[in-house]
Amino acid sequence: MNDDAELLRQYAEDHAEEAFAEIVRRHVDFVYSAALRQMNGDAHLARDVTQLVFAALARKASKLAGHRVLAGWLFVSTRFAAAKLVRAERRRHARELEAHIMGKLLNESGGNPEWERVRPVLDDALGELAEADREAIFLRFFEGRDFAEVGARLRLNENTARMRVERALDKLHGLLTRRGVTSTTGALAAALANQAVVAAPAGLALSVTSAALTSGAAAAGGAGLVAATVTFMSTTKLQIGIASAIAVAGMSGLAVQHNKSEKLEAELASLRAANTQLEELRAENRRLARNAAEAERLRSDDAELAQLQSEAAGLKQILKARAEAADFKALEASALALVASQRQESARQAVDGEKTKPVDQLDRLPRPSFRTPPVYPYEMRRAGITGKVIVSLIVDANGDVQDAFPAKSTRPEFESAAVEAVKQWKFDAGVKGGRFVNTRIEQTIAFSLANPDGSTSVEMGELKAADNIGWF
Repeated sequence: MNDDAELLRQYAEDHAEEAFAEIVRRHVDFVYSAALRQMNGDAHLARDVTQLVFAALARKASKLAGHRVLAGWLFVSTRFAAAKLVRAERRRHARELEAHIMGKLLNESGGNPEWERVRPVLDDALGELAEADREAIFLRFFEGRDFAEVGARLRLNENTARMRVERALDKLHGLLTRRGVTSTTGALAAALANQAVVAAPAGLALSVTSAALTSGAAAAGGAGLVAATVTFMSTTKLQIGIASAIAVAGMSGLAVQHNKSEKLEAELASLRAANTQLEELRAENRRLARNAAEAERLRSDDAELAQLQSEAAGLKQILKARAEAADFKALEASALALVASQRQESARQAVDGEKTKPVDQLDRLPRPSFRTPPVYPYEMRRAGITGKVIVSLIVDANGDVQDAFPAKSTRPEFESAAVEAVKQWKFDAGVKGGRFVNTRIEQTIAFSLANPDGSTSVEMGELKAADNIGWF
């Protein structure tokens, strides 16, 4: 199926009137709907504007053959033609036109409320959009194309076309909001899809094609002004008298034009008979466009999968390195435990010469007079780990701690904190036979996070003899 640019080239270079007729058939609803909005619902003036726009298209076909999306030019031309016609009519009967518009708005107010608020300011807002955004809006909502077709027309993939349409709709929504039309983008999209394009009156495409071709042919032959004036004036009720006067001066030209119109009508009838086949070709084109977009999406998915596989390989390497680091930490902890055990044994040997009394032979047990709680190791507290340590210590005759070392523990990480705290404790020394003596005792220290403020709690267990150590 030929696109608009190809059809315009055929008409401009070969004077293929059937090509121009196809362009009119494609876009007459779009132009008529825009003209109807510009003329505030006046169907007669909308028909006149539609004829002016397609007459201009016929005259400028060679210049416009390079346009990628013809809808944008048609919209701008419709606005210009409508504005020119409105100014002319306003000079003649401004009051009558205003009354007519108000009456029509009141009669149509029971329709779609959203569309009634959008319609008066829609074309001004569309005129402020960039050309690329305006083309996306026209293709999607005014011509009713799906995203695959929009992408094919704009040389984009389906997903990129969808994003462009959504951005353009957001911009249009912002422009309408500044004009006092508050709504959601979803409601705006629904209003555009359902109300923006109104079917042109029956026979308008045929009359427009005939008038435009006549205007173009007359302009090419050097009599453009008179022939174009006759064509346009013949369709305007307000200027029948002027049209008749001009028709008398150019009767021979009108006869030629009449024959050409009859020939065009026959060709248009043939084109309408082939419309079913054209629709099938359009459906097939849409299907191929969707298949192409799906293939592009699959290629994109393959590239993303390859990237994910690469990232997964990198994560495996990181996990392997972390596992090796964890094994090293475990070996380091074992070595530290061995060193601590050796240190404890050395401490025991260092106090072999010091005579101590077991607690069951004392007249009075050592009693703590000052003690400071151990500092909870930061890493263990952050990890929420608790534990216990049995500290073996010697309380001398002065009540000082002479030696302290961890006898047993649930976690070696708590041993250093427990021993450092015990070394600072003070006692009332044990008594035997009326005098103070050195005493070896054991003290259990429990590290807990049960307190509301997160501080440690120290559990003072029963004093035990050094040779009677139990495990918990």
